[in-house]
Amino acid sequence: MKLRKEMEPRIESWLSGFSEEEQKLMLDLLSNFHYYSEKRMNEKVEELYKEFVESYTGNPADVIFTKIIKEQGASFSDIFSSAFWFQNNLYDYMEPNILSLLEEGSVPGTLVIVDDYSGTGKTFIKTIDKFIEKNRDIITTSLYFLTLHITQRAIKQIEEYSKEIGVQIKIISLEISDEAFKSGYLFEEGQAFKHKKYYSDICTRHSINEKFVFGFEDVASLVAFYYNTPNNTLGLFWHDLTDFIALFPRHKKEQTSLKQMQKDAQDRKNRREQIVIFGIDDARLAAIMAYCIANGTNVSLANMKHDFGLTPEQLDSILEEMIKKEYIYVENGTIIPTEKLKSHMFVSRLKRYKKSFYHNDNGTDTSTFNTHDEYIPVNFK
Repeated sequence: MKLRKEMEPRIESWLSGFSEEEQKLMLDLLSNFHYYSEKRMNEKVEELYKEFVESYTGNPADVIFTKIIKEQGASFSDIFSSAFWFQNNLYDYMEPNILSLLEEGSVPGTLVIVDDYSGTGKTFIKTIDKFIEKNRDIITTSLYFLTLHITQRAIKQIEEYSKEIGVQIKIISLEISDEAFKSGYLFEEGQAFKHKKYYSDICTRHSINEKFVFGFEDVASLVAFYYNTPNNTLGLFWHDLTDFIALFPRHKKEQTSLKQMQKDAQDRKNRREQIVIFGIDDARLAAIMAYCIANGTNVSLANMKHDFGLTPEQLDSILEEMIKKEYIYVENGTIIPTEKLKSHMFVSRLKRYKKSFYHNDNGTDTSTFNTHDEYIPVNFK
């Protein structure tokens, strides 16, 4: 009742910024919105843990819980991870500094990563990638991903990642949603495209930045938490306008000295990690990495040198850099690509995915990813 009293005037104020016709679509979307108040989230973290316990058949003492690793600065999902261990009395099982343990050679039997929401799966994938960088033996661990809410796109990306790098990942989520305007999801086939076009027109009339209209990477979610709203959510719900305030605001980043220090530190780290090989561009280097994965233990230095048109100095430089980065190792004179290389290639390819929308014959919209089917050029010179 307290939440209803708080939300009712906010909803009325928000809706008043739209015309009567626009309000009909906004109410349709709002009726399918997932809002996690503090009370609801505390209840849901207990439900989420219960689902894990019911599905887990191993030794409970072997389980370690940890949180998603994000970029520089504090993450609002930290609030969720704190609520998760607190509500479920898991203090002795929660390890926020898992990277240090892995770096020291400690690999848990079961590792559970918890997060409030996953829109594209990229943050989770990057987290596992960091684990592999610290200790590639993590691929032998039983990995779980526990989240209150996940999208169909995130599930697909994580499953593809899991198959590609050979890591078993089990996803447990209380809610699974799809793109708001996907045909047959919230709206019937034929109506979905019509509503999507109308929603886009509303955003244009209210001067919403086009990159915010359907949320980050056009995920078009309808999700918000009491402490923040994911940027994958439809922008009209969280973007402030000149004539009204967002219904579910996003945290606005402040330009503080701490932010600048964090940015400078990240820039220095990126410069240190940048691979610099004279005469080798990023495209050719990526192709060479794919070549190593494709050929496995049958990598031939002579063929590599010939196929990619490398000088002896370039070949030595590439091998030295890939060994240093732990992308390959040499055993009994044979080059062996590591799981870290496979993970690196998958994440690199994921970054190049571009979402495109097109219309098919029946007027509905379809989304697809443009991927590269072939990575290894012939006589790359």
